[in-house]
Amino acid sequence: MTAKKNDCKEKGMKQKRLWGSVLLALSIGLSLALLHSSSGLRPVSALEIAQASSPPSRAITPERPGYFDFGGRYLVSISDADMLASAYIDNQLGERQADSTDTLSVIPLGVPAEQLAAVKLPVSNSVGAWPNCLALTPDGKTAFVTETFAPAPAGAKLRSDLPAGRLLSVIDLANPRQPRVISRQELGNRPMAISVHPQGDWLAVSLSEPNRQIALIPWRNGQLGEPTFHALPGIDDADAHTPHLEWHPSGRFLGVTFPNRNQAMFYEVERSRANQPTLRQWGNPITTGKFPGVGHFTPDGRHFVTTDLLWGQEFEGKTDLDPSSYEALRGHLTVIRFAQVANLSGEVLHQVVSTAPVGGSAEEFAISPNGRFVVALNMEASFMPWNDERLTWYSSLTLLTLNSTTGRLTPVGTFPFEGILPEGISFDTTSNYLAVAIFDHFNPARRGGSIDFWRLTQTDIPMLVKTDLSLPVVRGAHVVKLVP
Repeated sequence: MTAKKNDCKEKGMKQKRLWGSVLLALSIGLSLALLHSSSGLRPVSALEIAQASSPPSRAITPERPGYFDFGGRYLVSISDADMLASAYIDNQLGERQADSTDTLSVIPLGVPAEQLAAVKLPVSNSVGAWPNCLALTPDGKTAFVTETFAPAPAGAKLRSDLPAGRLLSVIDLANPRQPRVISRQELGNRPMAISVHPQGDWLAVSLSEPNRQIALIPWRNGQLGEPTFHALPGIDDADAHTPHLEWHPSGRFLGVTFPNRNQAMFYEVERSRANQPTLRQWGNPITTGKFPGVGHFTPDGRHFVTTDLLWGQEFEGKTDLDPSSYEALRGHLTVIRFAQVANLSGEVLHQVVSTAPVGGSAEEFAISPNGRFVVALNMEASFMPWNDERLTWYSSLTLLTLNSTTGRLTPVGTFPFEGILPEGISFDTTSNYLAVAIFDHFNPARRGGSIDFWRLTQTDIPMLVKTDLSLPVVRGAHVVKLVP
């Protein structure tokens, strides 16, 4: 008896569902028919009625952008395979990954996310430089890499065993899927920062050589010309050097930093004589925060921003730093209004207009192409040895907004993530995405470097969101640049 009741109940429910579907279809059809009838349009077909009652399609359309719309042609990154990140602290190079070597990686873009892959080429480079030892020509066809420290010799165990580098490597990227080294030139002792002129015809390189701290090198028709070497105008110390330099968007000036002097300075590059450029100090030196590292001009050239790490003798030793005092080492960014012309009195006066706090050990930062955002890449204390109580099991990004007129920086938030010694960061062309170079990972299951991708949500309260896209590269990734 119970079985019969259940059969009858089930049949009744099926009939209700059937009549419900019919009534729904008739209701939608009647509504569409009335709408078209009242508007004088053509009759509605049965196919259109069926489509109207179907669930919406999930296919990607122009109105629904794809998951990964990273703007640009390709990314270029370099990895130093010679050392663990903790070698900065304990001097131990650590175990080298099997078959790994210093590498330049090219990542072609414009493909579905699942097809992203790195094309690799052996190129000597060093994380011992600041994250400014890779530069690209404006057309993206050539990359230049300086070698601050040469590869570890056989049997080397200590970071102090690494010999000084001397090379400038030139890489042909005309076919980004088949990069090739086209020349290597000895330039001088420990070449560091390199920057390409906005017109693509000159290189500026910083060196660790007395009275030869800046090299200016012509680049014409795919060939390096004869370098000219220059002392540092306005600096009375022959042994001083600048670990960072960068061309102004106009191509007339260089911005340089001096960590040990807590200063930024600017030089005008006079190029009226063919292949015989000269440098002269442009305006007043600027006192930044303690230990300025890299500096970048804003896209409009109005401002020069430096990252001030607050490092000093108490941090360089890194053995007497109490974990509770690490907060004091959180750095900040300094914004300098850059004077491109003299005032009515004939003076060129630059001025600090803003500072803002960021995270710990922010060696690098990126300014969005639209000039509205700055993102500081904070290494925190992720590079400490694993048995060091000062180790932070995270790094972070600090997001700030930038007023391009006043130069005012406003912090929005700091976003932690897992990753060891991240130093390289680059926006895409849309200002909506970032690529971040990760030196190594804490997770033993994924040791090695990677290029991780973040999304910037430009809402009323902007945020950084880490995507789950992470492209493996050789351990030691420390710079990433975009070819737009």
